[in-house]
Amino acid sequence: MPGTLDLDMASFFLPLLKFLWLPVASFLAGILNTIAGGGSFLSLPALISGTTVLGVGAVTAQATNTVALWPGQLTSLVAFRRQLRGYGWKLLPLAIASGLGGEIGGQLLMRTGNQRFRQMLPWLLLFAAVMFILSFPIGKWLANLSGGRRYEMLLLIGMVVVSVYVGYFGAGGGFLVMSLLGICGVHDIHEMNALKVLTAAVSIGIPALTFIAARRVEWQFCLEMAVLAAAGGYIAARFSPKVNQRAMRWTVAGIGLLTAGYFFLQNAHRG
Repeated sequence: MPGTLDLDMASFFLPLLKFLWLPVASFLAGILNTIAGGGSFLSLPALISGTTVLGVGAVTAQATNTVALWPGQLTSLVAFRRQLRGYGWKLLPLAIASGLGGEIGGQLLMRTGNQRFRQMLPWLLLFAAVMFILSFPIGKWLANLSGGRRYEMLLLIGMVVVSVYVGYFGAGGGFLVMSLLGICGVHDIHEMNALKVLTAAVSIGIPALTFIAARRVEWQFCLEMAVLAAAGGYIAARFSPKVNQRAMRWTVAGIGLLTAGYFFLQNAHRG
């Protein structure tokens, strides 16, 4: 009987999801988000693969993933507080721009059907993975692009646009923010990382609150993910200056390509 089969699959996947795959993916996602971005390459597939069997829609899974990874951004923000302290109130316009874009992205996600999001998912993952690969040549080009000047207004406008993507999906958003900072004249890697963490905390946090208010979060998975992602994010922030950024970005890109391929195959099978 199909109903009996679904129940048996759920009884198998739920313990596996809660006690093995999802906790590990969440902890590693917190680490990746702080060091290079792309934590959703690990946490979202783990969440969607298990929750689909339990009848949870892909959009709800994405909303749950967003809320769960937000504490990791907050703990990273605490770790970067020294680098950010000197900015003072100058950070407020950047935070407002990030929050505005993030909220628009979150609203767009909630207006996307589950089937449409599943169809878009591998393309979003592929886009994010390609962004990580392009970060190597683009990073060198950005170093001389601004001519030593900073373009504050361009940064604010660009941050709204990038944050729409972050609020909607998020994976690879860290690189987009880093690229925008480079174009606008910010080139110190530690300053870029600190500003990236700040904007991520806001552009993820605002839609996360929206998802909570709209009751689009599966708390049975979210709380555990949040704790582990926060722990991973804090640990990574303490050691991120010692990490080989190039090797980490290639690793993240590889994970993203594999994940995109997995969901392309799943969609083809469903079709």
